[in-house]
Amino acid sequence: MTWLMALNALVALGSALFGLVALLKPQAMPGRPLAAAPGSDMTQASEATTYFARMYAARAVPFGIATAVVCILLPSQATIWLLAAGAIELLDAMVVASRNPREAAPPLLAVVVHIGSAAWLMTS
Repeated sequence: MTWLMALNALVALGSALFGLVALLKPQAMPGRPLAAAPGSDMTQASEATTYFARMYAARAVPFGIATAVVCILLPSQATIWLLAAGAIELLDAMVVASRNPREAAPPLLAVVVHIGSAAWLMTS
């Protein structure tokens, strides 16, 4: 079970890392971020892209870190965290897939890891 918790912690930290990237470089967000002005290049993100990147980071960073901490320090209580993390990642994948389906792969992988692990923990 230790390897399973470590895997989930790594996936959760990966989500937090994506949140940090979104916060620091919003134009790197998946799903074709909006340019600052019509005809401008992607070196400047629009106000909307920056806003939504900050909103994503405000959730992804602390929740990703907290999920990793729970998996490592309190594995007996990880099931509910993994279910919540899986649900959040599924919603993230749905949002990204609406604009660019191929970029939904990372959150879908996180869904499989988190929900699969939670299901395994509930049955063992």
